[in-house]
Amino acid sequence: MKRAFTLILALVMCAACTACLDKNSSSKADKRGDLGKLTALTPYGSTVITGIQLEHQAMWRDDPEIEEIVQKHGFSATSEYYEFELNECFEVYIKASTRDTFTCYVVKYDEKKDYKTITEDEIKHSCIDKSLEDQYPDEKNYGDMGGLCVDKQKGGATGIYAVVIFRFGKPEAMIKIKVVPSTAPSASAVLKELEKQKKK
Repeated sequence: MKRAFTLILALVMCAACTACLDKNSSSKADKRGDLGKLTALTPYGSTVITGIQLEHQAMWRDDPEIEEIVQKHGFSATSEYYEFELNECFEVYIKASTRDTFTCYVVKYDEKKDYKTITEDEIKHSCIDKSLEDQYPDEKNYGDMGGLCVDKQKGGATGIYAVVIFRFGKPEAMIKIKVVPSTAPSASAVLKELEKQKKK
């Protein structure tokens, strides 16, 4: 009887652990939603961009650099990182099946807007920041397209943004990101830390 009870208890615990693991993985996916996922904006429903990765550039964060990100996650239609801080610069890296040039713009995401029909002039007037214009992805540096930043001084705020990628003056693809409050240390905190370092 004792042995049967122990076996039943073990089975119940295994089922509970499995449910917890499923809940954790699904809650992570729920939290992410479509953030960081590459969406084609072309009329024919596909894009020449075969993979994307975004990289944190904030000095105050200890996040992996592009070499490590690519080694661990490679390039796909989903960027490993999609959440950035207000005033934090982040780098855009893309792989493409063509040798065309692209321009990246970061704009406040508007779910009512049809990004497939947006013009480059329109996006230039509403963007918070843009990469180098008509840039060929730097293959020597993992397809680097340059950096972007949602800067508070340029009207940026926390919320959902879209990195819209143009090719030949037409919208090619888009990736949604989340901008969260900055955790950057204040100037006085940096000075205090420098003074501590000098005393050591």
